[in-house]
Amino acid sequence: MTLLAVLLAVAAALLGVTRPAAGWARADVVDQADPAPRTGGSPRSARVVVLALGGAAGSLVLGAVLAGLRGVVLASAVGLVAVTAGRLGVLRARRRAADRTAREVVEGCTVLAANLRVGQVPGLALATAAAACPVLRPAHETQLLGGDVTAVWSRQAARPGAGGLRELARAWRVATRSGASLGSTLEQVALGQSADQALRAVVGGELAAPRATGKLMAALPALGLGMGYLLGGDPIGWLVAGPAGWVCAVLGVALACAGVLWIEALARAASEQG
Repeated sequence: MTLLAVLLAVAAALLGVTRPAAGWARADVVDQADPAPRTGGSPRSARVVVLALGGAAGSLVLGAVLAGLRGVVLASAVGLVAVTAGRLGVLRARRRAADRTAREVVEGCTVLAANLRVGQVPGLALATAAAACPVLRPAHETQLLGGDVTAVWSRQAARPGAGGLRELARAWRVATRSGASLGSTLEQVALGQSADQALRAVVGGELAAPRATGKLMAALPALGLGMGYLLGGDPIGWLVAGPAGWVCAVLGVALACAGVLWIEALARAASEQG
């Protein structure tokens, strides 16, 4: 009966937390293409939060019905692991989306600078570059309507990984107002963005080891359980037998999950500083 409770709690937690977390990742990737910043959370994000909380509550209720307080404890431990795994998946998807956006910005600046270098006027250079670089298409569409392309780039720069568009907007604004050479200015912007992209790649590679170490440290308790069985004990049986084991199980899982998320937060802060 206890095993059934654990399996059902796992299914409920994964359906309620891990799957919506994937939806968070997809929504975050799609949002990169939207040049206009949003002032509040999207309805989809609100639904995801409700589903996640409902899945966690459902797993606790199911565990309580099938195995009483023991089921609640097991469901809580599984829920913590599922939430942590979902959070890590969301953060990884956001990093990948930001890296992809940064590469698109570098490519857009490089193509735009190359078009200006061969003698195209700024409007035509932007139109040609937008055909090959999707990140420049919102600005080109705004230009066709007679709007301010620098305002579009400034809004897009608020997206993770698109900060280089802010430099592009500044260079475009200065060149158009002062009559300075836009081609040479954008070449410097493109070179600067390429250097920043290379630096981010180096920092990301250096931070991969700490992230992997944090996940490995979180898995060590499972190895300890295996060693307990090799020594002739029954650690899992003790953990699920009574209140003392329940407290140790939930506390151990909570500390392991908190450690992984803490290391991820430190790595993310170091990456942003780099």
